[in-house]
Formats: sequence, C-alpha cells, structure tokens
Amino acid sequence: MNRNYLYIFLVCLFSAIIYLGAEYFFTNGQMGVPLDDTWIHFRFADNFSHGYFYQYNTGEYTAGTTSPLYVIVLGMTSFIIKNYIINSLFLSFLFYLLSCIYIYRTSLLIFKNNSADPVGFSSFKISAENFALLISLVTAITGRVVWSAMSGMETTMFMFFSILGVYYHIKNLKDGKFTIFPALLFALATVSRPEGFLLSALYFFDVIMISLNEKNFKDIFFKFISALLIFGMITFPYLIFSYNISGHFFPNTFRGQGGGTNYFPDLTFLRIAFTLFFRDNLITGLLYVFAFIFYLKRIRYYFSKLRYLNLIFLWVLVLPLVMSVLIPNWRHHVRYMIPLIPFINLITVYLMFYILDLKFAGFLKKYMNNVKRVTAVLLIFSVPYFLVFAVALGKNTDNINSQQVKLAKWVSQNVGRNETIAINDIGAITFLNGNKIIDMAGLVTPEILRYRQYMWKDNLDSLNYLLKKNNVSYIIIYDHWFREYIDKYGYQMEFITSAILDENTICGGKEMKVYKTNFNKFKNETLEN
Repeated sequence: MNRNYLYIFLVCLFSAIIYLGAEYFFTNGQMGVPLDDTWIHFRFADNFSHGYFYQYNTGEYTAGTTSPLYVIVLGMTSFIIKNYIINSLFLSFLFYLLSCIYIYRTSLLIFKNNSADPVGFSSFKISAENFALLISLVTAITGRVVWSAMSGMETTMFMFFSILGVYYHIKNLKDGKFTIFPALLFALATVSRPEGFLLSALYFFDVIMISLNEKNFKDIFFKFISALLIFGMITFPYLIFSYNISGHFFPNTFRGQGGGTNYFPDLTFLRIAFTLFFRDNLITGLLYVFAFIFYLKRIRYYFSKLRYLNLIFLWVLVLPLVMSVLIPNWRHHVRYMIPLIPFINLITVYLMFYILDLKFAGFLKKYMNNVKRVTAVLLIFSVPYFLVFAVALGKNTDNINSQQVKLAKWVSQNVGRNETIAINDIGAITFLNGNKIIDMAGLVTPEILRYRQYMWKDNLDSLNYLLKKNNVSYIIIYDHWFREYIDKYGYQMEFITSAILDENTICGGKEMKVYKTNFNKFKNETLEN
C-alpha cells in the first residue's frame, strides 16, 4: 500500500479531532451540527426511512431539498447508525477523506510521467507522488473543507463525486477511449448538488471538443448518447417531481435563497467568495486569480498540453461567475463554493511550479526546489484559517444549540404534537418534535414563495389566511424577516418567549421569538384595550 494514503488518512483524522475538540469546547460538551439545514436533512431522511419519500410534513410531497441523493444515503445509513448527528458526521467525514484521497489520485494521474508538463517538472526535485500528496494535504487542512466535513451536510459528498468524475474522465483521455462511467458519476454529483448540472455540461462539452479535434466523434457517438441518457435517467426524475409539485424544475430552495437570472454578475458575491479563497490560503488564492489569465493566454493548448486540465480549469473559473448570476448566495461561509477548493489547489500548485520555472523566478526556484520547503510554505499559509474555522465550527454549533435546539425543547414542553406551528428555521424544531409546520421561508411551503414573488406587502392577507386556514397555534420567527406582517397583524400575536444569542455567527438573526396566535382577535379590540 502506498504510504501516502496513510499520511492523507492521518492528516484528515487529525483535522477532524481538532475540529471536534473545538466544538466540544465551545458547546460545553453538548456537540451538535453547525447549521439548521443539517437538521432539515435529518427530517427528510427520517421520513424517507419510514416510507415518506421527499415529505417534510408527512403526507405532503415537497421539493424542499437540493440534495435528493443525500436524503436517500442519510436515510438508509440511519438503519445502521441510529443517531442522526453521528450518522451525518460520519458520512460527511467519510466523503471528505475520500475527496482528499481522490484529489491525490487525480493529481497523480495527470502529472505522472510528465503527461501534462508544459513547465517541465523534471527540472524540480519533486516526484509526481510528492506533488500529488502536497495538493491533497493542502486540501485536507483547508479550514472550510474541514468545516464542511464536520457539518453533516452534503457538501463533501458532492465534492467527492465531482472529483471522482473528473478522475475517470482524465483516465479515459489517457487510455484513449470513451466510457459512460464519468457521466454516471457526474449524474450522482448532480443529484447531490444542483451545481452538478454545470459541471456535467462542461464535461460533455470537453468530450465533444476533444473528440471533434481527434475526428473520432462518430466512433463514440452511440456511447456518448448512452452517457447522456444515463445522466438524464438519474437527474431528470427529481426535476420532473419538482415541477409537478411546485411548478418549477428546480427545488424550492433555489427560489427561496434568491435564485433567478440576473443580467450582470453580483460583484458583492464575487468579492466575498474570492476573499474567502484568499483566506483559505493566500498563495493559492493569488494563484487562483492568475489562473484566469493563464488559461485564456494558453487556450491554444486546449487539445495538447492542457487536455488533462481543461475540465478542471473550466469548472473552477466558470462556477463562481455562473453562481454570481443565478444564485449569488454567500451564506454559511460561501459553502456552495467549497467543493471547488480541491480543484483550485490542484491547478494553483501546478501554476506555482509554472511560475517558479520562469527565468525571472530563478532565485525562488533555487530555494523552493525542495519538497519539504514547498510543503512547509503552503501548509503554513493554510494554518491560520484552519484554526479560524475550527473556532467557527464550535461557535456555529453553539448558535444552533442555543437558539433552534433550545426552542425545540421549549416546543416539546409547551406545544402539543397535534398542533401546527409556523417557523422560518424549520430544521431542529421540526425534527425534534414532529409537529406539522408552515415554513415561513417557503422551502417546504411553496405558497410562501409565491407570495414573495411579487410585492410582499400585497400578499400579507394571503399569508395570514394561510396561517389561519392551517390552524397555526404558534409562530416562531425572526422579527426583522417579517416586519411588514408583524406591523399589520401583530395584534393577533402574543409574545411568549425567545432565544437570544450572545454572539451570532451563523443564524439568520440574534433573537428568535415565539408568538401565540389568536386569529379571531380584531384590531379594534386591541385599540380598546
């Protein structure tokens, strides 16, 4: 067995222990997960394991998850690991470990025997194995990657299937053949995260371009069509399900988080996303910006020296731009960009050697022509935000425990299981109690999204009628999210209690309030009182 795999495993395990230790410290031993979204997956998965497929309120189908595959995997593994927190952390860590292993294997596949070597790695005293190990270790101690591995979310699963698909695509190119296996893996990535549609489109584009250049597209035509069919058979059912349920092909979460088509990229999103890439590792962050220039200037090598790197370059350069137009959401440490990090590390470490091989960098090359020095320099720049996100994991988890889980316990003690409640963070409160809920954010109650589609203030009566029709007895919300509704119908709401955070690091608001409803109360009664 290659000793490098042991190194990767030990670094991943060490990182997980450090992060779990930080979580234990900041939660006073309570532990948990850092996002209410993780609890949402628990609810979907638990219902799935009991035969309620893609239902949040049992008996009501909803396209409320962007990761249908993760719901299945989490639900099925719950038969083995009953505790959903342990179950989800095991899965997200496992896919994190596999991602680090396969970014190592992908790097090795590309650079072994100088197969993609426009810079001449033979002039450096570093083997392809050590080069690949360096990329893997930088990935393994990137703070946001480890944070995602301890989040219990689908992020690392999407990351893994993306890397695995790229690996087998490159393997096909090196073997001079075309198989349907990469399409299958990209399909699994797509039902893990919808960003997989873009990655898959880039993959099929790369296959077409290379095969046309080699004039063998006719030879692979039927296999190519078969790959498209397999991809469609895996990915389209959930799109059709979503359309039948909500009238939109993409899940409710796409619209609920501001998804749509803008005319120009959201510069604020790009600024925040790239700022975090710089913080992940200053060297790789700077080289990532340089990658845009490098790729455009060397596009003429698309079919030769860059053929094994093309898909990776396209993926890391195009996704942020597309996200800035379609869904510029930078919540949760810009977690939708985290799966790019292993690929960014691959191309930026490659570009670092490219720059070191230039004539003006001779003095640096002399100093850096040592694998231990290169590794030390890169890892040192990763350490600061490795520690920052360890703290972030602990504080994020404590926030969720101190607000959502705390109010979930209040609901269990004060609200009957047959009562309906309206909430804007639906995860922990619903999973821990099982009440029927109205989702005030609209992720599993799409009527709310329709009300928000136009002028929110013009649909307040419809919202109030929806709550009344469903016999909502308690409303648990952030006031500033629903200021217009409270201003108009606050007289029908009696404040009961709240959960206030000392320091908000991840939640939608510092204070979440509980209100008792009385929809039969008229405004003039309030004025008289």
